[in-house]
Amino acid sequence: MTWRLFSLLCILGAERYAETEITCDDDTDSGAVSDASLLQMNLKLNSLPPACRIWQHTYILNASCEHFGLGQAAGFLVSGASRSGTRFLTQLFQGLGMNVSHHSDAARGADGAVSWIHGLHRSGCTVPSWQSPRFFSKAFLMLRDPLKQIPSRAESTDDFDWLEFARCAADFGPTTATADTADTADTADMADDRLRLALKHYVLQNSFVEKYAEKSFWVEDVNAHHPATLDIIHAICEEFGSSHAHCNDVKLRKLSGALPIHSEPGVKWPQLASIDRPFAAMAQILTRRHGKDVAVDDQLPEMAWGFDCDFHNDLWSCALPPEAGSLLDRSFSLQDMIRSKDTALCAEQLPPLNGSMVLSVSVARTGSETLSQMLAESSGLHLHDHQCNAHTLLEHGAGHVIVSLRHPVSRIVSGMQWHTRLHNLSLSIEAALNSSNMSKISKSQAKAAAGDDEQSDNGQLSHGAYSLQKEVFSFDDFNHSYVDALRNTSDPNHRIALDVQYRPYSNSIFMPVVDFYMKGVTNEELSRVSFVCTCTLKEDMDRVSNELNLNLDTEAFLQHQRCSEILTHESVSSSDDPEVQLQWLSQRNIDWIREIYAADEAFYLQHCSHCESIANQAA
Repeated sequence: MTWRLFSLLCILGAERYAETEITCDDDTDSGAVSDASLLQMNLKLNSLPPACRIWQHTYILNASCEHFGLGQAAGFLVSGASRSGTRFLTQLFQGLGMNVSHHSDAARGADGAVSWIHGLHRSGCTVPSWQSPRFFSKAFLMLRDPLKQIPSRAESTDDFDWLEFARCAADFGPTTATADTADTADTADMADDRLRLALKHYVLQNSFVEKYAEKSFWVEDVNAHHPATLDIIHAICEEFGSSHAHCNDVKLRKLSGALPIHSEPGVKWPQLASIDRPFAAMAQILTRRHGKDVAVDDQLPEMAWGFDCDFHNDLWSCALPPEAGSLLDRSFSLQDMIRSKDTALCAEQLPPLNGSMVLSVSVARTGSETLSQMLAESSGLHLHDHQCNAHTLLEHGAGHVIVSLRHPVSRIVSGMQWHTRLHNLSLSIEAALNSSNMSKISKSQAKAAAGDDEQSDNGQLSHGAYSLQKEVFSFDDFNHSYVDALRNTSDPNHRIALDVQYRPYSNSIFMPVVDFYMKGVTNEELSRVSFVCTCTLKEDMDRVSNELNLNLDTEAFLQHQRCSEILTHESVSSSDDPEVQLQWLSQRNIDWIREIYAADEAFYLQHCSHCESIANQAA
């Protein structure tokens, strides 16, 4: 029997066959085992279900996978990535009278352990801690805010050579740092490399432990403000604590208040994305998967696609799916955009709805804010969310919804005009605020005006995407350069344009009506949808108000709306005017938009064909 087979058995966890002496050193003369024994173990391992391979790399009992360890399994293991607060949690359990060890202690505790080192096991790796031939009964995953934990791991040099141990069982890919240089170098490149390694460790270690952990919790939530997390700690104490343990809720709350890691984040998501975008996206996915939010400004488009992990060459490896990895290199796609924008955010943020509510679907640059405010008088709810579609609102309890329609080219040009107006207004406000002749009262009024103008149209604006867009695309030629970059895969700014466009709440003027706002609407739901046209919004809303007995005073409402110009379309620079459109978009880009949004144009003409004659008369 060759050393290759022997190594394979060691890697797969052959040490669980305690009756056979096996060592996994590189010395081929050590651990003499008969060919028959090796073959028998190999056949036994291959006969187990594929899912059992996870357990072969743990210190946790799993009888169905014939993963037993030595002696009777007992106690619990809390694990996760390094620098997650393991020392704090160990001391908390010890404060409850439990015999719990930390990975830096001399021996395993009888009741359990808090150790990242024992979260991912691979035969052949030298464990820089106590050995655990006796397995644990259950495992739990403890996480920490990645923006705090990752820089903490990258900057800390006060413990053992964590990187070499972590790389022994997980696939970090090629790295420029070594164990020695990671602790001594202070260059910008080395600092980035250390962050990259810590980021990968965060994803790899946590993604593995979550595969077999009973439950997960965040170390920041181990306090009286998060009773569900304290319930997990209390249950662990009750189940695994010896007779010396005192699982007292009052004492638990007091001990949990000693958490010493309430530091500010040491890194931001854009920095992590610039260092290793795929792993930054995976870290965001992990964060959301375990119940924490990632700010809309920071969400990467790849986040909505998930990620996959498995063993490759016996190393735990994680990667984005191929379609996510190539997302920003492909042609602009409505399907890619809708998926990447994580439109489930709408349902997560919706307040309780009742069957009597009439709400509007916020199709950007169709008078959606006007509709939202108008209907708020009757429903009591001002809902203006560009990522909520008709089906979601109806499914969550709305009685009726109103969808406003406009030609897709007009919507996009109107959005271009609004972006430019907002940008110019911001510059004017900034200049005014810097003026020494401006009074404090005037400055506060200017700030308020800027804020009101920004919120009047967009509902939620992804400021992160807006900032990225502003860095690359000048608003003097935004109309051409941005759409050029979206359309043309060979444009040097194509990736940046897609990165901006695919983020949640970014440039919602590109969100399609047919493929998104009307997506999933059933025949029954369609009977509870009314359509209105932007060009005749007042007349259409009067009609809908009568049909639904809303008693809306549209005339009085419009007198108080600054956006009446949008409603009446009396502006000499109307975005519905073909000549005006050519001032903002090239004919090639207009043709491209009409091709991409052909279904929207047909749907618009089905319900609002009269708007075309109005636009032609105005022109």
